[in-house]
Amino acid sequence: MARTVAALMPEHSIIVDESVTYGRGFFPETYAAPAHDWLQNCGGAIGYGIPVAIGAAVAGAGRRVIALQADGSAMYTVQGLWTQAREKLPVTTILLSNRKYQILLGEYRNVGANPGRTALDMLDLGNPDISWVKLANSMGVEAAQASTLEACGDLLAQSVARPGPFLIELMI
Repeated sequence: MARTVAALMPEHSIIVDESVTYGRGFFPETYAAPAHDWLQNCGGAIGYGIPVAIGAAVAGAGRRVIALQADGSAMYTVQGLWTQAREKLPVTTILLSNRKYQILLGEYRNVGANPGRTALDMLDLGNPDISWVKLANSMGVEAAQASTLEACGDLLAQSVARPGPFLIELMI
């Protein structure tokens, strides 16, 4: 994923990274990317990605923002997609859809906990499945789903070449 973003990001992009567990190895793979700014989550704030992407787009005065967004974290601030559409902000959101709160499952392991069925069910975002494409569309953001990095790359290339927001739901 990092190589795909590095290869396709426009010069002077702003990357907003709330990819959480999926994106821990992104930095070494993006060192040779075009000049860009990288905004990283500080302090473990869940849900910061979509609002920070809005702020970066407003402050960036036309620079493309690429938001690497975990699905669980996005659930906290999904209403920001509506703002992106309303303000026609140049934000491409790559929604990393693993349909679970993977970071919290990892925290259970880190402390040696053995969660029961009720706890595991609370961390499952697949019952029912969230359709990020439909959710984004309902807020005025064009969106498409990708099940491969190649498809994600094609959608990313299309999105950065056009104005306004776009959401790519990458199934992982």
